[in-house]
Amino acid sequence: MKRKIIAYFMIISLLTLSLVMIGFGIGIRQYYYQGIANTFQSQAEAVPSIFTKETDFTNSNLMKFSDKIIKAYQFKGAELQLLKRSGKVIQSSTGFYDDKTYSVDSDVLDLKTTYKIEKNSYSGQKIMAIYTPLVFDGQVLGILRYTTSLTQVNALIMNLLIYGGIICIFIAVIVFLVSLRLGNIIVEPLNDIINFTKKIAEGKYKEKIKNTYPNELGEIAKTLNYMGDEILKTDRLKNDFISSISHELRTPLTGIKGWIETMRDPDELSDEEFRFGLAIINDESDRLISLVENLLDFSRYQSDRIKLILSEVKIEKIISEVTFQLQKKAEKKEIKLILETHPAIIKADGDRLRQVILNVLDNAIKFSYKNSKIYVIQSVNEDSISIKISDTGIGIKKEDIKHVMESFYKIDPKSIGAGLGLVISSNIVEMHNGILKIDSEYGNGTTVTISLPLEKVRG
Repeated sequence: MKRKIIAYFMIISLLTLSLVMIGFGIGIRQYYYQGIANTFQSQAEAVPSIFTKETDFTNSNLMKFSDKIIKAYQFKGAELQLLKRSGKVIQSSTGFYDDKTYSVDSDVLDLKTTYKIEKNSYSGQKIMAIYTPLVFDGQVLGILRYTTSLTQVNALIMNLLIYGGIICIFIAVIVFLVSLRLGNIIVEPLNDIINFTKKIAEGKYKEKIKNTYPNELGEIAKTLNYMGDEILKTDRLKNDFISSISHELRTPLTGIKGWIETMRDPDELSDEEFRFGLAIINDESDRLISLVENLLDFSRYQSDRIKLILSEVKIEKIISEVTFQLQKKAEKKEIKLILETHPAIIKADGDRLRQVILNVLDNAIKFSYKNSKIYVIQSVNEDSISIKISDTGIGIKKEDIKHVMESFYKIDPKSIGAGLGLVISSNIVEMHNGILKIDSEYGNGTTVTISLPLEKVRG
């Protein structure tokens, strides 16, 4: 890849330099040739007229004045020929000329000077023929044809082109060195990125792109490192999920299997023991059903397949029903539930909100001390409804509180549950455009605040 990048740079550079040299050659040639033509034109225009007002201009008169014209308009180092308007040669400054007629550009008859690059018929050298009009009183009497050798001028142009070529070679070398450096700058990070992705594909999620690169490549490297961290987090989440679910499933299944094995021989069991075994199987079955339902809910929320069934619900009624439902559980721990509600109707999914309040209040009972109090206070604000569930239980440590909303996270790994309750509850509240907030002080209790807007929510 590095070779390709260098080759592309060099091809582009060489094409550019070639075009520059072609343009430079054409421009310098045009500059010098036009300069020669302008020099002869200026010479012709600077010569005082040898004609008078009374001169009667005919071809014979032009021939009569030809010696004076040649002498007056002659330019050192160049041959001068006097031509008729038709291009026929009248006289030459060398005294030797053929009976020849030259093709004259119509622009010359319009008082313009032109030039042509021709080849000397005797020496074979390239020459420039400059055609400039012989003008008197606004009329073209004849044509002055200057011819001069281009040997020295072409040699000068060639030297300039050689110098330009040397400069281009020097530039090409610099471009090669720069492209070599650029190739390294581009290829090295790409190689690092390719190696990193290969390691990620092999499952080495802890690998990082350690080098720092500028601009877009640096952003790609940062993004890939972030992707690696997220994959590692997901991988850990998967492992935690497998570990947690395996534990959660094994415990009730072990209890169910154990009592089934015991109850195969009912003659050895008393009626009380038999009923106790059935109660254990029933409780553990409910626990399994609850766990599976939580997993299904979590899966639906993760894939955004949960749809709210909205209707007008009395929020105080839901809170009262949930509190009453968990009253027995609270009484077993001698916990007093203190309820305070206010009438309010919102558009929401009643079953889902019931699930949220039930989960939060159940956690409050689970982590509260005996003979304590739990406050369930619902208030109506100007544009929202607030539900606060406060306990004076064990609370949450600072290092744990930022993780309690993560999937499968449990403060006590040995506690019952898959660590999905708060995650699911938070998703339900967010779908209602609300906020679930947890404030806790370790050793002094926890307060969970659920804020729901009074305006219409999305379905």
